[in-house]
Amino acid sequence: MSFRVATTKFGGSLHYRFAAQAVERRAERLVLYSPAGTPCDSYRGRLAFPLHELWVHWRNRDWNLIVQWTADWRPHCEYVNIGLPSTWDDGTLRFVDLDLDVLRHPDGTVTLDDADEFAENQLRYGYPSDVIARAEAAAAAVLTLAREGAPPLDGSLYAWRPGDALPYLEALPPLGT
Repeated sequence: MSFRVATTKFGGSLHYRFAAQAVERRAERLVLYSPAGTPCDSYRGRLAFPLHELWVHWRNRDWNLIVQWTADWRPHCEYVNIGLPSTWDDGTLRFVDLDLDVLRHPDGTVTLDDADEFAENQLRYGYPSDVIARAEAAAAAVLTLAREGAPPLDGSLYAWRPGDALPYLEALPPLGT
C-alpha cells in the first residue's frame, strides 16, 4: 500500500512531500519505506532522496524515527525528528517537524542537530510554550535512549530490508514521550 507523506513546519508551510510504501500499519504505529532515489518536493525545491529510509511513526510520541542506509545498504544513521505526534487516517502521513533532531550514527556517536533552527523557528512560527517544553522533553528523552543504545536506537533496525517483517518493534516498551 502506498502512502503520501506530507510534513509541514509549525506554521503549516511545506517541509517534505513524497510517496512511500507501507511496511506496517497498526493502530498506534505506522512504518513506511522510501528507497534511495525517491522524488520529493521540499522547502528547498524538488530533490531525490539519496538514501534508503525506513520511517517509524507513532501517534503518541513527540518524535519519529528514520533509519537510513546508503544506496548500497550500508548503515548511515538513525535520525530522529522532534515534532508533533503523527496522524495517518486517510492514506497520508502528516506531522509537524519542529526543526530539532537527534542523530545516532552506526559507531554510536550521538548528536543533537539543528538546535539553532529550533530556536530561530520558535520566534519565526510562534511556537507556544507548551510545544517548546514538549519538544525539549522529547529531545532529552531521545538523547538518553540514543546514548544508551536503547531500542529503537540500538542499530537493530539496520538489519531490515524490503519485504522483511518487523517483529523487533513488538518488543519495544511503550513510551509516552
